[in-house]
Amino acid sequence: MRIFTAATLMIGLGAGAGHALDLKGPALAAASNFGQGFEVGMMSAALDLPVRDFRDAVYWREVEQGPGRFVFDTPRTMFPDLVGARGARMSLTVNNGHPAHDGGTTPLSPEAVRAFGHHAAQTALRFPAIRAVEVGNEFNSANFVTGPLEGDTLDARARAYAALLHAVAQQVRAVRPGVRIVGGGVHSIPTGYLSRLTALGAAADMDAIALHPYSTPIEHLARQIAVMRRDPALAGMPVEITEFGSQDPDAAPDVLVRAYCQMALSGVSRAVWYALNTRGDDYAPLVGPDLELTAAGRAYRFVQSEFAGQPVEDIAPDPFTYGCRFPGGVILWGMPRTLEPGEGVTARDATGKVLEGRSFRLGETAPLILTAGSGAVDYTLGPQEVLADSFHQFPYPEAGADSSDAAGFARFAVSPRGRAPFVTMPGQDRPGMPWTPYLGLSSDRSVRLLPESLLPGGGGTHQVGVEHVYVAPEAMEVDLTGWIDPPERSADGVVVTLALDGEEVGRWSVTDRLELDERALALPAGAELSIRVAPGETSTGDVTGYRFTLRRAG
Repeated sequence: MRIFTAATLMIGLGAGAGHALDLKGPALAAASNFGQGFEVGMMSAALDLPVRDFRDAVYWREVEQGPGRFVFDTPRTMFPDLVGARGARMSLTVNNGHPAHDGGTTPLSPEAVRAFGHHAAQTALRFPAIRAVEVGNEFNSANFVTGPLEGDTLDARARAYAALLHAVAQQVRAVRPGVRIVGGGVHSIPTGYLSRLTALGAAADMDAIALHPYSTPIEHLARQIAVMRRDPALAGMPVEITEFGSQDPDAAPDVLVRAYCQMALSGVSRAVWYALNTRGDDYAPLVGPDLELTAAGRAYRFVQSEFAGQPVEDIAPDPFTYGCRFPGGVILWGMPRTLEPGEGVTARDATGKVLEGRSFRLGETAPLILTAGSGAVDYTLGPQEVLADSFHQFPYPEAGADSSDAAGFARFAVSPRGRAPFVTMPGQDRPGMPWTPYLGLSSDRSVRLLPESLLPGGGGTHQVGVEHVYVAPEAMEVDLTGWIDPPERSADGVVVTLALDGEEVGRWSVTDRLELDERALALPAGAELSIRVAPGETSTGDVTGYRFTLRRAG
C-alpha cells in the first residue's frame, strides 16, 4: 500500500524520468441536458446549489441551418449565455451528426468531419462560457455511433474518432486557443482501445482525457487509471471523469464521496456527476423534479464546500481501508472495524449530516467524514483482523510481473498442465473482452479474472480453473467467508474446491449462490490454503461473481 505524504504523484515515464501530477480535490461539475429541453427553474436550482460547471450539448442539427450558416436563437441553443451570466462555465460535448452531412450518421467523409469540427468551433466562439469541448460520448460503445461505423472494427472506430478529434482540436484552437480539448470520451477504462488512439497520435490533440468508469469498482479507480497511465502518451495526461453516478438514490451520496476521494488520489482534475436532473434512466439526480435538492445534491454541495480544489493525501493504513485527508477533513471507509474520533472531532455522513455518538464502525460502502473546524482531525481505528481479501487486494501487475506473488491471495489459472500465473491484460483490446484492465493469460483468452467476477475455461477433461492461494506466514487459525454466484445463463454451474496443502477439505457443485463460511481452519506455518473455481462439463456462461475473505479466527 502506497501512502502519499505530499500532494504530488509521480508518474513513471521510463528509467530516470517522471511526470508530477498535482493531487487535489477535482473540480465538481454536473451533467445537464438543457440542450435537449431547457427549464428555467432547473437551471436556477442548479446554480443555487451551487453548480458552477455544466457538461451539456448544443446540437449541431439545430444550429447549422445552411452550409456554414449558424443560428443560435432558441432556449435550447442559447442556454450557455445564461450559464455565463451567472458566473458559471460549461463544457460542450460534440458527438451527434447533422442531416446535411453523411446522412446524419457519425461523420466519416472528409467533408463531414471538417463540418463537425466547424460546428464545435462556431459554438465555442459564440459562447464565452464554454471552457472545454469534449469530443465524443462513449465512442467505444454501441450506443452513441450510427451509420457504417456502428458495426465496424475497433481499429476503424479508433481511426474515425481520431479524425473527428483532430478536426475539432484544429478548428477550436484556431478561434479560441484557451479552450480545453477533452478527448477519449470513453465508457469504462478501456486501456486496449485507448492504446489504439494513442498509436494514431490522438494524444497530441487532447488537453485532457475523459473517462466514464461505470464498470470500475470505486476502490479500483485509482489502480485502473494507473494502468492506463502505463501508456507513455497518457502518463501525464490530465484526466476528467465526465460521467459518474449511481442508480441507487440511497447509496448515491456514499458513491459520490468515495469516488471523489479516489479521483482525488488519481490526479483527476474534474469530476462530473451524472446527472443534474432526472433522465428516465434511474440515475440519481442532484435536483429532483420538485426542484429540491436530493440526498446526492446535498452530498455534492458538502463535498464542493469542504474538499474541492484542496490538496489531498492518501491515508489508507492498510489494503482493506481507504482514506483521504483534506484540509477540510478526513474521509474513511473499508472493512468493518471500530473508529473513535479524537477530542473535538465531529463525525458526519456523506451529506454532511452530523452523526451522534463517540464510537463508530467503518463500513465498506458508507464513508465516515471527520471534521474538526480549525483543529487537527485525530481518530483511533480498532484492530484489523482481515488477513487477505480477493477484492481489496486485487492486483494489476506491471509488465514483467504476474499474480503469483500478489499480497494476500496469489492467483493462478489451473489446468492439467499445472498452474499458470495471470498477467494484466488490456481492456477492450478486442471484441468480447472486458472494458477495463483485468487478469488473464496471453495463451488462453477464454480465462479471466476481475475484482468481482471470474471466468474459468475449458470443460470436461480439460478444465481451466481459477485458483486463489493463501500461504500462511506463521501457524494460525483462520475463518474463510465469502460467496460464489454463477449466473442463470451458466450451462451447468461451477465446481468449487477448498484444499489445504493439496488435500481437499470441501467441494461444492454450485448452480446458485453459495455462501462460504468455514471456521477455525488450522494452518501450519507455510501451509497453502486454496480455493479453486472450475467449470462443470462446460464453461459456457460461467462468468461467476465471487468474493473471498480470510480473517484470524476468534
